[in-house]
Amino acid sequence: MKKFTAILTVFVMLFTFAACKDNGKDEGMTNPYVTDVNGEAVTDEQGEDITLVNEESTTQAVTDAEDTTAATEITVPSEDPSTWTKEQIVEFYKNAAINSKTKVNSLEYKNLEEMVVNDGDGILGTFVEWATPFLVKALKDSQVEFGGITGGYENLVPEDVQSAKAYKSGESIVVEMTMKEQTDGIHGDRFSGTVGHAISVVGDISSVEEALAKWFDIDFENGKVSLRYTKPVLKVKINKDGVIEKGTWSYTIKIDVSNLKIAAVRLPIEVMIDSAYGSVEYVITVGGGL
Repeated sequence: MKKFTAILTVFVMLFTFAACKDNGKDEGMTNPYVTDVNGEAVTDEQGEDITLVNEESTTQAVTDAEDTTAATEITVPSEDPSTWTKEQIVEFYKNAAINSKTKVNSLEYKNLEEMVVNDGDGILGTFVEWATPFLVKALKDSQVEFGGITGGYENLVPEDVQSAKAYKSGESIVVEMTMKEQTDGIHGDRFSGTVGHAISVVGDISSVEEALAKWFDIDFENGKVSLRYTKPVLKVKINKDGVIEKGTWSYTIKIDVSNLKIAAVRLPIEVMIDSAYGSVEYVITVGGGL
């Protein structure tokens, strides 16, 4: 029963992978062990803890001394930001994001809103329904702080933006943008696409398969995993020095999984995910949010 619970836990980890990523440039994971819903390490048949990666996390903070990128000069198109075009607003935001890279810290929050597997029926459906409260708490407790501004903003273009506006707030300028929604499969790129440019996305989920290949075979080729990024918005306050002093970036990930088989490599155990869906709220703030 313990081994069967372990393989179900692997699916839960896969399903919530979108909510457990680190937003730093380095993809190190803070907890390299596969754990069950009680937080205990899952072991293989030799009694050894199953690890997700073989090397230590190499997440590195960016400091002023390490960063050699020159500050970008902020050009204000006109005194009245409400008259700016979408192109002008995007360029103004990009330059502010670049200038803020070594001057601010961001805080990442996640919230599991929903998770349903096989309509809640069967052993797997029942297990996931039971595990959901533990996952909700784990995500709420797993805030991540990182240096700089999120997203692949260097490649942000007006075509990524659904709507944009800017306006004065004292001596600062507030920028609000709604991005066009984005849908990825298992081979996404964290800083590509309409949402990836502005906020960042999950990235390549197949890396989970590589990390777990010694113990589990995840049949991505015949299964289907879809991540849809909905309600992607950002709102930031940029001070007179061209630095983002407050801001909020957010979206909701709609996750759909179907026909996905997970099998143990050394044991005659496999689980078929006929259908699963859920949603994760993803929020990043600077300066307490805006």
